[in-house]
Amino acid sequence: MRYAVYFCPPAGSGLDALGREWLSARHIAGIAPERWRTLTANVRRYGWHATLCAPFALAEAAGYDELRREVADIARHASVIELAMQLDHLAGFLALRPHDDEQDVHTLADQCVRRLNPLRAPNSEATWQRRAPHLDAAELALFRQYGYPYVLDRYRFHMTVSAPASETETQAMRAWFAPRLADRPVARIDALTLCQEKAPDQPFEPLERIPLGTGAAA
Repeated sequence: MRYAVYFCPPAGSGLDALGREWLSARHIAGIAPERWRTLTANVRRYGWHATLCAPFALAEAAGYDELRREVADIARHASVIELAMQLDHLAGFLALRPHDDEQDVHTLADQCVRRLNPLRAPNSEATWQRRAPHLDAAELALFRQYGYPYVLDRYRFHMTVSAPASETETQAMRAWFAPRLADRPVARIDALTLCQEKAPDQPFEPLERIPLGTGAAA
């Protein structure tokens, strides 16, 4: 069982509606339906979100109540952040990325990573062997210390749109998003969402949405 802290767009928001439309689309011009499902499989599994603290298993001595208390305390001392979003490339895949300065959300993500790290179980040897060969020295150090390589100065706030795709597929996806992003939908980060993966390769499900500035469950 693993947990993660995500930004999930508020229900009914423009960004929420965009994600629902994208993931429920039956046809994307220029991409075969089966291929489109493959490109978006992980987006559906992990959910329409931006990561603030990447998935991790709890240490043997830690429990969900302790995790929840830490996340609530982080939320209590944080303020709402609003970021206009745009379609961008990130490490070879398409994602929605901030058009604005993202320092505030970096600070929030740093808090989540640092505060929750003591509750994290060490990564397995298999996880290390799978990821380590693809990381540079700085990422290896972060991976070793925090269990994930893309944190702190390597963190990039983003909402994944698809897996890496061909240039033709990428252009087709850009064409689909272009009219829907004309007004730059806003990521209103007003809560931390605790999510859970009950078993390996199962979908991540939201457990609790904890509003910023209060520490109380929504």
